Amino acid sequence: MNKRQKEISGLLLILFSIISFISLLGHNFTENPYGLSADSNVNNFLGIFGVYISHYYYSFLGYTSIIFPVFFLFIGYLLLSNFKSKIKFNHILYILFIGLYLSLIMSFIAYIVNSPILSNNFSGFFGISIFNAMNSIVGILGVSVVLLFIFILFITNIFKISIYELFLLVSKNIKQFLFLLYTLFHKIYGSFIKLIKKKKVEDLDTEKDSLIEENEIDFEQEKINIEDNDEIDKNELNIKDSDNEVNDSDYKSSNSADEIEEFNSSLSDNLDEMIVEEESVIEEGNLDENKKNISNYFKYKLPNLEYLNDPIEIVRQNDDELRAKGEQLKYALSTFGVDGDVKKTSPGPIISLFEVEPAIGVRVNKFVNLSDDLARIMKAQRVRIIAPIPGSKSVGIELPNDNISTVYMKSILNSRKFIESKSKLSIALGKTTTGDAYVFDLCKMPHLLVAGATGAGKSVCINTIILSILYKSKPDEVKFILIDPKKLELSTYKSLVGYHLITSSNLDEYVMTTAENSVAILNSAIIEMERRFQVFSDARVRNIDEYHKKYKIDDSLEKIPYIVVLIDELADLMMTSGRSVEEPITRLAQKARAVGIHLVVATQRPSVDVITGLIKSNFPSRISFQVSSKIDSRTIIDQMGAEKLLGRGDMLFLLPGSASPLRLHNAFVTLEEIEKVMDHILNQPKPDEIKLPEYEIKKSNSDVEIIDDEHDEYLKDAAKLVFEYQQASVSLLQRKFRIGYSRAGRIVDELESLGIISSYNGSKAREVLVDQAYIDEIFGED
Repeated sequence: MNKRQKEISGLLLILFSIISFISLLGHNFTENPYGLSADSNVNNFLGIFGVYISHYYYSFLGYTSIIFPVFFLFIGYLLLSNFKSKIKFNHILYILFIGLYLSLIMSFIAYIVNSPILSNNFSGFFGISIFNAMNSIVGILGVSVVLLFIFILFITNIFKISIYELFLLVSKNIKQFLFLLYTLFHKIYGSFIKLIKKKKVEDLDTEKDSLIEENEIDFEQEKINIEDNDEIDKNELNIKDSDNEVNDSDYKSSNSADEIEEFNSSLSDNLDEMIVEEESVIEEGNLDENKKNISNYFKYKLPNLEYLNDPIEIVRQNDDELRAKGEQLKYALSTFGVDGDVKKTSPGPIISLFEVEPAIGVRVNKFVNLSDDLARIMKAQRVRIIAPIPGSKSVGIELPNDNISTVYMKSILNSRKFIESKSKLSIALGKTTTGDAYVFDLCKMPHLLVAGATGAGKSVCINTIILSILYKSKPDEVKFILIDPKKLELSTYKSLVGYHLITSSNLDEYVMTTAENSVAILNSAIIEMERRFQVFSDARVRNIDEYHKKYKIDDSLEKIPYIVVLIDELADLMMTSGRSVEEPITRLAQKARAVGIHLVVATQRPSVDVITGLIKSNFPSRISFQVSSKIDSRTIIDQMGAEKLLGRGDMLFLLPGSASPLRLHNAFVTLEEIEKVMDHILNQPKPDEIKLPEYEIKKSNSDVEIIDDEHDEYLKDAAKLVFEYQQASVSLLQRKFRIGYSRAGRIVDELESLGIISSYNGSKAREVLVDQAYIDEIFGED
């Protein structure tokens, strides 16, 4: 058909649909078109013509025939618009299907209620015929299953969802309905219990009044008896009631009112106590009031919160502002063709989390690459996207707040979570994105790796960890080993010598700053670890917790504190010492947990040459502050995201056994606060000082003269080369010095004899066993 013919056909169908609709509205079941004449009186709006149309409509489809005028109306509209309308032909077919399906449903209902008249009027010839045919083949149960199956197919097709998603949706609604019923029942049951308790209290009040009245009567009677009988000794007179025997010396007439009042008060106190037990709640604690001396070191007092700065409240976003930002986010997503609804908003001190539920058919990976574009539209510094939120069907979009608040250390230390934590290594790390205090137990980590760019908050995090332990533990309970190659960050804690700080007798530093002393103190910790294993074996315990329990009942055992090893800059140690630092760190990380030795290692360069695979595998707990690249983020937390952080203590915390990191905001602590806490500790009595076992620092043999005619002229350069590459091989020396295989092999043998490299290990490259200081000394360099 040409365009003109389509328009005429469309108009005729629209006209027919209107006539059909009017005739159906005026239909009367008592009017039969057969036998009617032109003079017959009919009630239909369109006369005899309307009677004929409505009769055949209702005869074929019953009440569901009202769908057909709508069907013809849309067909006519499509022809009139030359099929350029937004209404598609399959939509019109859906209307036709609904009419036929409802006719079948009406026949099914009529059969269930056993009403032939209802069947004829409701479903018509079509519904009755199809239903009877299906019933005769599969029975009424089979018809029910078929109708349900057709309904599910129709719903999943029209809404473009899978049958599995529909099943989840239905099951979720059923769960919500059951939960609603449970909540309603629980409220009714609770109200009923309250009524019973109220009744019991009223009965107790009545009983109390009757007891008081009886006591008053008994007292007056005894008073009369005493007046009649002066020979009775008042101190031996016993006044007895139905339940109790009361001595008369405590029951004199001069204090009878006091006795009655005391009885009344005691009974009321019992009633009040009973009610409080039913309504008891855990009150928020106060750190200063909950400090108790539980060790033998009685005179030591833990620091007070008065040394820390009070939190400063700032104006935060209200609900209207959050809703407006949610609508702006929804619009921004729609501009990139990603539809969804903002279902929940969780404001926090630094960022706000918007949970967006994608529309049906929208893939989650469409959100992943929109972080930079959303940051531009939302005028945000950075936007981090969690696609999807673990355990949810929503996508998380984290937007920075307009007014960023500081997380103060005092508010975390005074939180109920920190006060109620039992571990001596409880760390008040900061706040979650929702503003809740976050406290973790270092014993359960059991070691912690911290990484982040300069100025991201890494050093503040180290101070937070130290300060948390100082507020939780006494010097005889936790000791620190501090390694600070930069000589700046941890120097404040030098004054803790004799208190929390522990070192070895043969070292000239309390906070290790040189590579030589750092290697020595780590090896001293290994010796202490092996010693503790022997002590635990003799005490027949498996870990430090069991040992402490046994120590409480057996004073003859040695007091063994926890030891926390803190390394502020691992990258510098790895550059100067390499293998000699990596090996003791790895050994401690593998074995030291059971004996109460835990490591906290920080670095500003989370590259693979610093955080080696061996170190990384033994540090399941990792904190990543803001880093410069996606590669660094993958290195520290095995996934991207840390490059999208905001800095200033904004972190991702990967817990052991978890695939998704937790976003936190580190608590801020100033140098002045740390110094105040140090001054408090220095005014406390010192415990018995303990030292780490001494580790003998290996020196080269000064009698060995390296540079002479017996050694190759490339030996010195070869030693520096293998240290730079941290491995040695014949082929490496051949390439770098352009020498033959035999000569290169002899140089490798000389390096092995000097103890610089490891022995032959098949096809693997030889490892470097010494640090730069050893090489300089053996070749006589300053």
